[in-house]
Amino acid sequence: MTKRLNFAVLFVLLASMLFVAPAARTAPVARAAEAAATRIMPLGDSITGSPGCWRALLWRHLRDSGHPNIDFVGTLPAQGCGFAYDGENEGHGGFLATGIVRNNQLPGWLATTRPDIVLMHLGTNDVWNNISTSSILNAYTTLLGQMRASNPRIKLVMARIIPMNPSGCTACGQRVVDLNSAIPGWARAHSTAASPITVVDQWSGFNTATDTADGVHPNSTSGIQKIERRWYPAVVAALPPTLAPEAVGLRVSGTRIVEANGATFVMRGVNHPYVWYPSQNSSFANIKATGANTIRVVLGSGKRWGPTSVNEVTNIVSLCKQSRLICVLEVHDTTGYGDEGAAATLDQAASYWISVAGALRGQENYVVINLGNEPFGNNQQVSATWASATTSAIRRLRSAGFQHLLMADAPMWGQDWQNIMRDNAGSVLNSDPQRNTVFSIHMYGVYNTAAKVNAYFDAFRNAGLPLVVGEFGSMHSDGDPDENTIMAQAQSRGLGYLGWSWSGNGGGVEYLDMVRSFNPSNLTTWGQRFLNGTNGIRQSSRQATIYG
Repeated sequence: MTKRLNFAVLFVLLASMLFVAPAARTAPVARAAEAAATRIMPLGDSITGSPGCWRALLWRHLRDSGHPNIDFVGTLPAQGCGFAYDGENEGHGGFLATGIVRNNQLPGWLATTRPDIVLMHLGTNDVWNNISTSSILNAYTTLLGQMRASNPRIKLVMARIIPMNPSGCTACGQRVVDLNSAIPGWARAHSTAASPITVVDQWSGFNTATDTADGVHPNSTSGIQKIERRWYPAVVAALPPTLAPEAVGLRVSGTRIVEANGATFVMRGVNHPYVWYPSQNSSFANIKATGANTIRVVLGSGKRWGPTSVNEVTNIVSLCKQSRLICVLEVHDTTGYGDEGAAATLDQAASYWISVAGALRGQENYVVINLGNEPFGNNQQVSATWASATTSAIRRLRSAGFQHLLMADAPMWGQDWQNIMRDNAGSVLNSDPQRNTVFSIHMYGVYNTAAKVNAYFDAFRNAGLPLVVGEFGSMHSDGDPDENTIMAQAQSRGLGYLGWSWSGNGGGVEYLDMVRSFNPSNLTTWGQRFLNGTNGIRQSSRQATIYG
């Protein structure tokens, strides 16, 4: 459950940590290697090429994380970075985007190298020379046209460039901000399905005082590491899909969740606070009696609550199956990490899931593993690590043999009010060797209008990514959520939703109870609306076919 919200303005994209495919699954890598290598051109100025050791780190990261079938290309050779790597590039010191266009240099480089993907960090020297943002964008447009003339299906992964603070250009910092502010809009206007453009935010969180050697060029420690970490998830997402083992049981299919037999499954369910009320086990049958097809069960990993033991998890799964409910299990200890000092990390949550694996193996048709509830608060720098932390947790579970459908909650107390999950869900999904992760948004006060609800739903639909509403209510301390739009739009779009919560709320949010004192005969106003109202549980829920 979301507790509070504050509205800071820094927007931070983030990077992903590596994933490692399970050691036993070597066949997909071998089969992928039979295809032609994906040719990647790093394009830019001295930040890319002199020596540009973020390229060396990126090449090694890709190779070490199961992507050996890559070929970095360019007319310039590698420079020394301390280890051997594939370092060909087009990182030309001192070059301007406008200059490359004026001198018509890119077509020759493209003809020689024939890239499939271009990584472009370009514009720093244009900014330094006080070239207008509009002129730089026009140059980008020309360069993009030349790329597509060379390869109509080329993928452009371009940077919002790193900040600069050179001693000889006091205005450069703001000029970078102006350019970076315009890049996402330019990319949206020019991206196509055949030749997509992905924007990577290299600016946010990059500090010219600690991450550069001279106010402009990344240093050989934190600077190149930050740049590499930002590129990595976007490059992985741009690579051709590898042949991963097919998911079993409940799984993602495009924007949908399907069962093992291929039948679409749309979650219609209720959150149940088991860890605080472990004796209220009649709630499983009572929730089923409302017509729900799913129950999201609150567990504790032992960091703040619980731990919910492996025997308890076994019993919970049994109760779900007895009541013919799909069981979404979540670790609540992660709630608000970065704001709540006692909160667990997603890595600690992954350790908990591995510790109770015995209760979960073989339950892939019945159980969804929700990695951690609202795993970050509003701390901007901490929430910026959502993608890397989520990717790492997924990697650990897959390496431990989990084949279940996984569910990843949004940061910012679950409400993703800075669109961190929205903008990085694709890279996280692609980092899952089974591509079997669904994303969960919690809709409270942030989603107080139909426009806001629809905009968030639209973003996932347009990106072709799976989404559920893992929590929402009819009112909250941080604002008045538009529950009618949430439910109506979820129904019309085929999105799952799980209302918060059955009973037992305290601390001033008792209005979120659906029934009073766990008594199914004593519905609250919210319970009546959610369970029996238009687009509610009784009207829209369909039992999973695994139960007949």
